[in-house]
Amino acid sequence: MFRMTNHLRRSQVVVFRDKIGHMTISSYHQQFQAQSDQEVQNKANAKEAELLEIFSHVKPSESHDPIKVAVLGCGDKRLVAHHRVMFSKLLNHEVELTTFDLTAEHLAGEDRVFEHDCTLPLPFGHFNITYAHVLMKFIETNKHWSLVKNSYDALAPGGIAIHIFDQEEIDAQNPQLPGGHYAVDLEDIKKKLEGEHIEYIQLQLKYGPAIILKKD
Repeated sequence: MFRMTNHLRRSQVVVFRDKIGHMTISSYHQQFQAQSDQEVQNKANAKEAELLEIFSHVKPSESHDPIKVAVLGCGDKRLVAHHRVMFSKLLNHEVELTTFDLTAEHLAGEDRVFEHDCTLPLPFGHFNITYAHVLMKFIETNKHWSLVKNSYDALAPGGIAIHIFDQEEIDAQNPQLPGGHYAVDLEDIKKKLEGEHIEYIQLQLKYGPAIILKKD
């Protein structure tokens, strides 16, 4: 059950209260806030390069104006504007960007920001793109499939769900990584996708693999 505590308006964080498990991302947000604008710009440039590669293989099959994009997890408020610009630029369309994060205080002041645990069903739905960039390592391994399935279920027909990983979380030999992070069992996720007859492709990007789910 979700509860909206404020009416949605420009530059306002809307909070959905739900049952949220422990996730170790607070220190990550703090590290991001300490980075310079140039460092954040460099991260945005790397993300744009990854998306350019992904979109050379697959894009949402239906054109909408605006294209509805859901970003699942965002480390710094400065990235919200970067996400909006890069998706609009690469897709050559106006974009309606919605950002979900477990906590939203670090994103205060940005448009369409929602506090939500993405291992639970996403509100609103019918997105053309759902996008999770190196999110799973912050979430307990036994919840990874819920995140993937929710990212798919929230898509409109013809939409795509993008999950990008760092290589270290895929290659990890232990389920627990340094810093309280978690390994990702990509082979298990792929088996479950196949069991659900969900179409996907896997790409190898500069820093690790990506899987992209396509909804008919």
